[in-house]
Amino acid sequence: MQNPIGVRYVACCLLLLLLLAGCGQEYQLRGTRYDPILPAPPLVGTNLDNTPFVLSELPEAAKIVSFGYTFCPDICPLTLSNLKGVYDALDEQDRGRVAFIFVTVDPDRDTPERLASYVKAFHPTFYGVHIENDALAAVKQGYGVFAEKRALEASQSAADYLVDHTAFLYVIDAQNNLREIFAHDAPIADIAADLAYLVDR
Repeated sequence: MQNPIGVRYVACCLLLLLLLAGCGQEYQLRGTRYDPILPAPPLVGTNLDNTPFVLSELPEAAKIVSFGYTFCPDICPLTLSNLKGVYDALDEQDRGRVAFIFVTVDPDRDTPERLASYVKAFHPTFYGVHIENDALAAVKQGYGVFAEKRALEASQSAADYLVDHTAFLYVIDAQNNLREIFAHDAPIADIAADLAYLVDR
């Protein structure tokens, strides 16, 4: 016959071991992780309010960067809508500790004023960054961003074009390291969970 006190003792020990094992599990980021972790390439330009923008000097602990343009017919508005959902999914404290950054790949048409009108329609705290073409080439190379103009066949104006571009979300930690990439339409809960984790690391 089993000793009930001994059985309870063993059960308590097993439960304690399970709890300790759970506490010791390291958080796993849910995007495509950089391995090894890389320093975020410099990102310097003009913010949508015409003030200087320097990524490494932002006060927010974590950053999420997207590249696009205001004339984009589909992916860019979907991306910014998704990021608005991420902002809403964060708790109130974390919202102020995450920078949401939209960098235009069409600086010829996307002035800071136009960026202000476009980006603020999604959220007033989001950054909209204009970088001159020469400097933008180095930024695109640093982040592995493809962007190329495509003329509209039916148009006679050189100003009427689309920009084919990659649409990833780049997540950067408080030490200005690239930690992971998400697709532009990745689940909101996954992005928000990772940002909430990184603001405290």
